[in-house]
Amino acid sequence: VTVTSVVQWSDVDVCVVVAVQTQTSGRSERMKGDEGMCGLGPWRPSWLQRFNSTKGFLVVYGLLGTIQAMSYIYFVATLTTLEKRFKIDSRTTGLMMSGNEISQVMLSLVLSYYGGQRNRPLWIAWGVACSATSCYILALPHFLYGPGEAALALTKEYIHTFNSSSISKEQAALCLREEEGTSKCEPSGGGEFSHIPALLVFLSQFVLGIGTTLYYALGQTYLDDNTKKSKTPLFLSLTMSLRTIGPAIGFIVGYGCLRIYIAPTLTPIITNKDPRWLGAWWLGWIILGTAMLLFALLMAMFPKKLQANKNKVNSVKNGDILTLETVRQTEKPVEFKNGISKEKLVEADDEKENLPTLKEFPSALSRLLRNKLLMANILAGVFYILGGSAYITFITKYLEIQFHQTAAGASFIIGPTAILSMTSGFLISGAVISKFKPRPLYLLSWNVIVGISFIAGEISFIFLSCEDSNMVGFRRGDQGLNLVDECNRDCGCGSLKFNPVCLEPAELTFYTACHAGCQQANYSITPITYTNCSCIPDSIAAIASINSGLRKDELTLKTGACRSNCYYNFIVFLAITMVMHSFGSSGKIGNMLVNYRAVDKVDKSFAQGLGLLMVSLFAFIPGPILFGAMIDSTCLVWDKTCGRRGNCWLYHKDNLRFILNVTAACLTLIGVLFDVLVCYLGRNLALYEDDDDEDSNKNSVNPSANGKSDMRPMPEKTEKSET
Repeated sequence: VTVTSVVQWSDVDVCVVVAVQTQTSGRSERMKGDEGMCGLGPWRPSWLQRFNSTKGFLVVYGLLGTIQAMSYIYFVATLTTLEKRFKIDSRTTGLMMSGNEISQVMLSLVLSYYGGQRNRPLWIAWGVACSATSCYILALPHFLYGPGEAALALTKEYIHTFNSSSISKEQAALCLREEEGTSKCEPSGGGEFSHIPALLVFLSQFVLGIGTTLYYALGQTYLDDNTKKSKTPLFLSLTMSLRTIGPAIGFIVGYGCLRIYIAPTLTPIITNKDPRWLGAWWLGWIILGTAMLLFALLMAMFPKKLQANKNKVNSVKNGDILTLETVRQTEKPVEFKNGISKEKLVEADDEKENLPTLKEFPSALSRLLRNKLLMANILAGVFYILGGSAYITFITKYLEIQFHQTAAGASFIIGPTAILSMTSGFLISGAVISKFKPRPLYLLSWNVIVGISFIAGEISFIFLSCEDSNMVGFRRGDQGLNLVDECNRDCGCGSLKFNPVCLEPAELTFYTACHAGCQQANYSITPITYTNCSCIPDSIAAIASINSGLRKDELTLKTGACRSNCYYNFIVFLAITMVMHSFGSSGKIGNMLVNYRAVDKVDKSFAQGLGLLMVSLFAFIPGPILFGAMIDSTCLVWDKTCGRRGNCWLYHKDNLRFILNVTAACLTLIGVLFDVLVCYLGRNLALYEDDDDEDSNKNSVNPSANGKSDMRPMPEKTEKSET
């Protein structure tokens, strides 16, 4: 079979191409053709090719981001439960979470450098498989150690089993004047104070970092390379909007799982408002891991490069007549050699030449480090994230402490507010940028305004909180606790853990029922109630007697700390948070465009990897550790078992609020200064230049005033191939 394809270009010729597909093209050529098709290995059915488009990839990539965001937020939502279960302090929590960032620091440059020039969807799929593995690792401590003795002792099935132990309900709750309560320090197999759960969490975060690196460094640049640059902001905003749904769903999943007792088959004798309640923190990881494996399979089906103008090109390959109008639409002549377009052959040769090598790695890294605009943009993001680490990592704990929300309630409330504000910011900013193409100076100046609004919001948080219910024995002056009084001196309360009870009419909180001098309890109802409490102040007992007619020994205390109603402050906090989320997400698109346009196309994935490395090294690793240490410094009551310190039960909320928010505002201010530098350096940055080139190509063949075609002279091209 002899195939001759002749393409002649002049200002009068009509272009006709007769394409005959050779039947003798070898197996290797068919494999090359399959590289641009969706599927796995030799399985590439025709019905699957309808998803071989930017929109198809956008949907899968966006939903995958949703699940990944769910996993991170689910970890944040269940963090306090994990700390209580295994007696972990906030500083250790920060160290555990740094595993994600450590793997990014170690691997982001290498993965982005090599993966950026290869089959990026396949590399992303392997990364997602690693993320799924991390979910299963994170659930492993529960299956190794179970719910723990303390949780089992608070169930109807195991009440009597633990009666003789140090966590006996009666000894932990009541004032036993006959003898001092003793605490037995027997080894426990529940994992408390063991290093293994913390190490497993660290390992899971380390493995998760591999998936996070590949998702960010390769996915967004793959999307940018397979779409028009003017549409990139819109597509990125859609992707991040889908990802934004993840935190909301993650918080809701956390809410649902934490309302289930840690041992779902057992019946707890306390409610989820009790500070000793432990939810089924491990359950969500099984669900998330399975979902990630499914999306890893879907991501692996995308080709190395999405098909562009596939309908027009396919019509040429099938032997159709290529008219002048079709040539205008495809913009480039299609030439064939042995049934394969010359453009595809040249593309394959270029890909082989452009594959990265280890020898070129130092020069590529040096090229990025000397890029002032790129580095200033990355450093701005570093300080914004570092300042927001307290809210990113410890938001559930913050709401529990400052606004008296339960772990499940905090997760449920913060989710919808985040999704509404961030999604609106992403979609509006993406649509505006794609449609109006604002000048770089205007686009980058908006990030400065966003940073200033963040500082204002963080300063306002200093003044927003719920008033503390009165903790009996708490001294505000020296931030100490004086729990022993004449009324409970002989009760043997010295070794008891924090288990607050509330006298609701007076909003008085006692450290335990024993410290309240209570000698009777009703365990048959939920929550548990206590009576005959000798430490209730006489003045309060007199007022209660007038109002209810009850004597002092008849007044009832309930399990759990008293919670004051401060819905106004909480709603104001949520409103400010929504505004900050919306502003922050609206500036994210411009920040990402700078990273893409400030470097050459070949360096885009590598620049993303460098950004991940710097953000991880200077923000995500030190941030949780720094703010975790600050939170621990405000602790008033530590859990102590056998002389070993565990998690914190009670914080000085005013000091915590001031230290966290002032530190966050100062770090954000540094980020704003770097954004000002980005505005100056990037004021003339070409953000949409390829669209300008495309317009000029289209204008090369324009209808003249008299309606006739006016074609610019182009060289004659003749291509022959014989078999």
